[in-house]
Amino acid sequence: MKGILINPFDHTVKEVDILGNLEDCYLLMNCSTVDAIQFDDDNTLWIDDEGLLRENMYFSIRGRNLAGNALLMGYDYETGDNIDVQNITALSVEDEIEWLPRGHREEPYMEFKVLE
Repeated sequence: MKGILINPFDHTVKEVDILGNLEDCYLLMNCSTVDAIQFDDDNTLWIDDEGLLRENMYFSIRGRNLAGNALLMGYDYETGDNIDVQNITALSVEDEIEWLPRGHREEPYMEFKVLE
């Protein structure tokens, strides 16, 4: 399937062919744990879940500062499966990115909210 890989180390955004399983994501993103962020109505942005815990390169997109490589994939809500990236191109994603300077650092944090 088609995905979009964001690489802040060499400031590239490119389309990639992926299997869509976790092992393939880990290899492409050069990490061992991932987390998912809803990117838009059709796509999920997979990020390095431990990116803030080590020296890394950062980028900012849609008001969020993120560490390490990220992978954008489509998501099928009916089946729960990853699918081809939907209605977006590598070029349009690149236009939204601000590459943060070497040495930029974010502190990890966790917040708990009580649901009423």
